[in-house]
Amino acid sequence: MRSPCSLTIFAFVVFVVGCGSGHRPEPQIGPVRIGVLPDRSEEELRRRYEPLVAFLEASSGLDAELVVPPDYDAFVEAFCDERLDLAWFGGLTYLRAERACGALPLVMRDVDLVFTSDFLVARSAAGGSIDDFAGKAFAFGPRGSTSGHLMPRFYLQRMGIDAEQFFRNVQHTAGHDQTAAWVQTGRVDLGVVNSVVVDSMLRDGRLSGERVRVLQTTHPYRNYVWAARPDIDVEVRQRLVDAFQSLDAGRPGHGAILSLIGARGYVPASRNDYDDLREVADSLGLLEQPGAPI
Repeated sequence: MRSPCSLTIFAFVVFVVGCGSGHRPEPQIGPVRIGVLPDRSEEELRRRYEPLVAFLEASSGLDAELVVPPDYDAFVEAFCDERLDLAWFGGLTYLRAERACGALPLVMRDVDLVFTSDFLVARSAAGGSIDDFAGKAFAFGPRGSTSGHLMPRFYLQRMGIDAEQFFRNVQHTAGHDQTAAWVQTGRVDLGVVNSVVVDSMLRDGRLSGERVRVLQTTHPYRNYVWAARPDIDVEVRQRLVDAFQSLDAGRPGHGAILSLIGARGYVPASRNDYDDLREVADSLGLLEQPGAPI
């Protein structure tokens, strides 16, 4: 039996327990504030994640609220300032939150174990490799993006390519869908995009296979992860993990939710899963100065 003066801390408790008083109030549980990486338009993110958030509410018994931050740096800041409780990070934003405030990984999609990025060009463009695009206009995704910046830059470096010296100009878009659109409309000659986004945009018609093609694909790496603040109660974390892992494409309604987020299911995640990514990010100086130009 708990002592009258004990304090049980839950994830989203917003009350004060007074020891020694004759009455101990019931805890008031606020909504779980769930943030998602702003790597696409807010409209697209809400379309994809609102069904998942509703499922997590129903499965975990916790109220939940979806939050879409304005940009990558604001996302990490909101998490570390305790304005978010659970966050859908890309690998790099997770590592920044881990270093800044101890973000704790919970689960990742099965597809995030072996993730890639695609270098897109116009279907009519001459050239069979990135080497053929010297002096052309190029676009990365946001500076804080793993699949739109960190790993593609590392991939280019392994090819002996310094992007700012090799291409005529290098720009950063606001998200993967914008990068793909810039290639399709000819605003840039070459752009690098999260491979899952490329597949999704080709399926729903936002990208045309008659207008763009994949020139090269990066080597695989670990990417997105759901992470919680380190002060979240263990029991609450487990309820969330259980809810994620209960998603089963074979069960009624689950397949549609998983299809929207580009997954077949969720698997446990740990800090060790991101050791290689952490080493790459450190080697490129992208952990110490979030958002700074390279």
